[in-house]
Amino acid sequence: MVSCFGPLCTHYAKHAQLIKSCYPTKEGEKGPRSSELSYLTFYASSRPAKLTKVGSYLEKKVERDIAKGRKQNNQVTLHIVKALIQSCHRDLNLFSKWIVRILNKILDTRDIELEDLACETFVIFCNYHDGSTLGIDTALTKEYEQLLGKFANFCNYTNTDKDLTLKMQYIGHRAMQAAVTSNAFHGPDFKAQLDIVVPALLKSLIASGGAENRLEKNYGSIDIKQSIISRGEPVEVTAIEALAGQTTGILFSKSNGAAVRAALGLVFQFAESTEQWWPPDRIISILELILDSVQAQYRYLLISETLQQLQTGDPTKPTYLNSRNASLVSILDNVLNAINAPLLGVSVLEVLNSLFTLLIKTIHVTTILRDTLPAEGEQDGSYNQQVLYEYAIHKGILHSMGGLAAQQYYQNQLDDMVGYLIAKLRTSTALEKVDGGLPITLYRHTVIVCLNNIVLAQKSLISSSDKSINSGRRPPSDMPLDDRISASSWTAGVGLLTEKHPETRSDFAHSLVQCLDVTTPIQEPIVNGHPLHLLHMHSDILFVNTVSHAIVEWVQLSNFDSRDAHALYSILCALTHRFGVDVTIKTVPLVFKLQSMVQDGTIKGQPFPGRPHELAAVTVAWFTMVGKFYGVDSLIEYTEHIQQERERSNQWYEVTVPPSDNNREFMEHSSHPTVITSFLDRHVVVEALSPILRDQQDTHGLQLESKLYAEWGSEAFLSHEQSTRIHASDDINERKPRLSNPWSSPEPSKRDSLKKKDSIKVENLKEALTQPQQKAESSSVSDSTSNSMQNTPSRKSSINVIRKTDINTLLTELDLEPTAQ
Repeated sequence: MVSCFGPLCTHYAKHAQLIKSCYPTKEGEKGPRSSELSYLTFYASSRPAKLTKVGSYLEKKVERDIAKGRKQNNQVTLHIVKALIQSCHRDLNLFSKWIVRILNKILDTRDIELEDLACETFVIFCNYHDGSTLGIDTALTKEYEQLLGKFANFCNYTNTDKDLTLKMQYIGHRAMQAAVTSNAFHGPDFKAQLDIVVPALLKSLIASGGAENRLEKNYGSIDIKQSIISRGEPVEVTAIEALAGQTTGILFSKSNGAAVRAALGLVFQFAESTEQWWPPDRIISILELILDSVQAQYRYLLISETLQQLQTGDPTKPTYLNSRNASLVSILDNVLNAINAPLLGVSVLEVLNSLFTLLIKTIHVTTILRDTLPAEGEQDGSYNQQVLYEYAIHKGILHSMGGLAAQQYYQNQLDDMVGYLIAKLRTSTALEKVDGGLPITLYRHTVIVCLNNIVLAQKSLISSSDKSINSGRRPPSDMPLDDRISASSWTAGVGLLTEKHPETRSDFAHSLVQCLDVTTPIQEPIVNGHPLHLLHMHSDILFVNTVSHAIVEWVQLSNFDSRDAHALYSILCALTHRFGVDVTIKTVPLVFKLQSMVQDGTIKGQPFPGRPHELAAVTVAWFTMVGKFYGVDSLIEYTEHIQQERERSNQWYEVTVPPSDNNREFMEHSSHPTVITSFLDRHVVVEALSPILRDQQDTHGLQLESKLYAEWGSEAFLSHEQSTRIHASDDINERKPRLSNPWSSPEPSKRDSLKKKDSIKVENLKEALTQPQQKAESSSVSDSTSNSMQNTPSRKSSINVIRKTDINTLLTELDLEPTAQ
């Protein structure tokens, strides 16, 4: 070791001698002499003003030692710097500039041991550095960013020596994590630091695996304070990816909204510049890591920033359906469907509108809704790349809508989402093309598929709610229906049941039935021997009435076919299951109306000869379902007998299952159908249902039978329809909230104590003395007069005269001037 620092000693007397004495005299010693180092740290901490000179001296010392190749001196210098940082951290800004310069010079040596020790020093420096001087001292800011840049270059260092490569990358990522955890990272030059750190992390995350591979999340925690290189342990490849993922998570977890938005912009910019969009697995896993790390109130920024990226192109151009936008939609899909990651603050309808608008614009290009892959490539997977992009975009948007609906952000959210899409159906339009030339059938099919995805998302919410119900936490009758899709939200779209295009009718009916089935509560229709009423809301009553009138118009359409018959049966069953006895009673007149339309020839066998038979089969099949639903064996036996008679006479068509192509063709084009001869007897049906469906108050079932016998559209039916009442619980008064009334206490002493007592003064002494006397007199009068006789005016006058005389006498005795009376 060199014993003299030459001319440096003459310029720095005291601190120079203290620093000089810290260096060991024996060769091979890499650490400073402990006792002398203690003197130096005490000197520096007690005289903070000398830190500037100490830092300047150490910088020049390092420069001379590097030039002369004194590696051990530089190692000792770095240990001295670490000790000074830890002991003088309160005055770190006085010599932070020289620390940054020393580390910059050490990194230029390209010596792995010195660089590892410099990284350890940088970790300690970042632990105390608050960055208050960054942005103010331009020289320090520039040098600090240069230091970060050098460490960032280490993160992606490559060399033929694999061991050296891993060590350099390990050093770089330790430094990146130290910089991210430092308070200086969110200083005035945050954007500049972000531009250095984020690309280095992303490049490591993507380079550590192919685009088709996802990130591994279970790495554990890696301590950056202790270097495994100094311990002689080998650096594994997984440690690099683990450090990069851990640092990325820390960066986003400590960032505010503006920082998250800026960092996400760099992520998308990096994926764009490096063309790392497809396959999307790697970039999706990086965004999932960010979603898991970012603070809950900023998660929605992942959605808004991704949607903003999708809006940079023109969706109506064929070039828009590319790998970039397919990957961005896949990111949206995964973020919106993430488990236990609600997007607080997200604008649900705004996101839904953006997704729907994007879907419709891309369909202008594809001319079909690509929610499934074509069958020709299913065997060997040899799909056209463009088809894969179209499928990823369309399927991703649809699934994103479901994910948006699967998270409950506010009450009636699902009704708002369904109402938005129902309005998009354009039920009242007669145009064949809408939205810039899109066929109305394709447009409505797309909207209905969107509705189906929201209903399926609701199904997952219902299943989780039902699990808590079945576990005994609450009874089924107390199931919350506020967070479910209400049937009334579909009222505006019921007109599609009379649409002239059979495919649209079938699609809408299937979606409606699916929603009714999903929202049907788990309850027995008969409780304690009496039916359970579920049709409470006026809006639901309006929905049921609208569907009933639409059905009468629907069955008279000239192109009513077997698909319509099955859809009609499904709707009637779904309504019965959803609303119970109320809809059952309202539907009986409707079903017999349909049967009468078959009997009187209103439903003709043109152009499909099997139309009357299909509709007649619907009436019998529905009553069979009703019998099974309420457990009416006599009704089941009767309807099955009717069905068997028709089967023997070739009058029966199956409507309880979706028609196959062959069966539908036979049903619709049978040239010689047999005339229907066996119909349902209304008296038998009413007699079977009356004992089961009558209310507790309707002992003899007269009210029920009057409703069941009412003819559809008659005045009696309309009067029953208008008199539909909201059924309230018998103990509704017990459940009403009450305000506590302190004056209702039976104890007079408690009531009086609650009243505010006025202070007695000379001015109100007379009134205060009068009150007890009035109470005593009123009490004696009430006790003596059992017939509650009232005092005459003369009697009141005499009492007042006596009372005034007594009080005036009392005031005279108190030497007070009596008030004028």
